[in-house]
Amino acid sequence: MPDHSTAKKVLAVSLLLWPVLSILGFALHFHSIHGFFNFQLERPSYDAGRLFEGLAAGRGHGFVMAHFIVYLATPFLLVILLILSWFLFRSNQCLAFVGAAIGIIGCVAMAGVVSSWLSFAAIGRVQPQYYDGARAALIELTNKQGFLKWNTGCSYLAFIGLMLLAAGLWRSRQFPKINMICILLGALLFIFFMDMDNWMLIGSILLSVGLLPVIKRLWSNR
Repeated sequence: MPDHSTAKKVLAVSLLLWPVLSILGFALHFHSIHGFFNFQLERPSYDAGRLFEGLAAGRGHGFVMAHFIVYLATPFLLVILLILSWFLFRSNQCLAFVGAAIGIIGCVAMAGVVSSWLSFAAIGRVQPQYYDGARAALIELTNKQGFLKWNTGCSYLAFIGLMLLAAGLWRSRQFPKINMICILLGALLFIFFMDMDNWMLIGSILLSVGLLPVIKRLWSNR
């Protein structure tokens, strides 16, 4: 059985896995540096027709890999929420519980959203004679209506919970304020610019910076 020191070091490393995997997953969405620097303040309408053409032509490997990496990263966001709530619990039990509960619901929804998008890759196995119907179906599926729209909305709760925990830790002064501000800003970027990969990549970087003192404290077993 590993001792507490080893377990904490494992947790410390796992805290970095979500932002690092997310950065990698979002980066795979860009085919050039120019694409990354194309910042927009309003979410553009999704080009489902272009996605269909890529999947049907067998060029969907990047799409699948990017979403699969983000899918693998989701459990580690849950680890972040639980660790932050554990630190906050000693000073504000109510906020620690509420933040963790909201964040956990959001993580479950997020896993559902990403897995739904991964399932769209099945379009690549459709026979050419069915392309018209498959294209129409994919356009409707990516319109974010019905359950997908509701589930996507619930995924925002992961970052709302993260913000509540960071705000509580900021107030309790357990960690440097600048790092908690980084977590708050990173979560806000996800909330306001969801599905805009360059903004979310920056949000992941901010979250990784914000988590550094938490990782350091766990690693040093304090």
